[in-house]
Amino acid sequence: MTTIKDITGSPLLLALVIGGLAYITVFSVVYLLKARKRALEMGISSKEISDIIKSSLIFSIVPSLSIVIGLVALAASLGTVWAWWRLSVIGSLSFETQIASSLAPVLGYANTTELMSSATGEQFGVVMILMSVGMLSGFLILIPFGKKLMTSVDKTKGGNGWSNVLSGCFMLTLLAVYVPVLLISDTIQALVMITGLIVAIVLGIVAKKPGWGWVNNFIMAGSMILGMVSSLLWTTIF
Repeated sequence: MTTIKDITGSPLLLALVIGGLAYITVFSVVYLLKARKRALEMGISSKEISDIIKSSLIFSIVPSLSIVIGLVALAASLGTVWAWWRLSVIGSLSFETQIASSLAPVLGYANTTELMSSATGEQFGVVMILMSVGMLSGFLILIPFGKKLMTSVDKTKGGNGWSNVLSGCFMLTLLAVYVPVLLISDTIQALVMITGLIVAIVLGIVAKKPGWGWVNNFIMAGSMILGMVSSLLWTTIF
């Protein structure tokens, strides 16, 4: 019988992931070159383009630390290769974790840890499919409706303030879906989330001070790192 370890450690899965990442890399490079060519046609100098690329690279490194932390956390349950694919292309730590947690009781396991240690190959296949299809559903919706949604949002950017209302409702919806699950399911998990929230608020306040705007680039990574570190303290106490 095929087990989860047979899939997560499969050379075929590794080859497919490397192939997918190579395709995305080539795709990005091609459009980078197309964008550079178009910028030159518009009269933007090569030096200005180089400066923009350098600054983008620098400011992309720090926020990516949070993704690396998520990769380490997710790899413990999903395996390095599959976690690498999920967080490199399209996915998020919270979404992948929620899918695994929801499927565990459905497949007859007490929790995610038991699922990921004892699942058969077929059961892990279900996890992989739901993670992929679930995350892609949002993009599939955007194909027929994306342009109309963007046009509608643009129309609200006048003086009526509806764009702020729409974005606020969107964020509140996300909070309503994820926060109760994190707060109710586990005490340690809830304390870690609250710790990360406090760190994010403090860093946000500091970032608003003159000359401290660069702190904005560290808010996500900082809150995740200190939140994970706090889990050691909370585990000891409780």
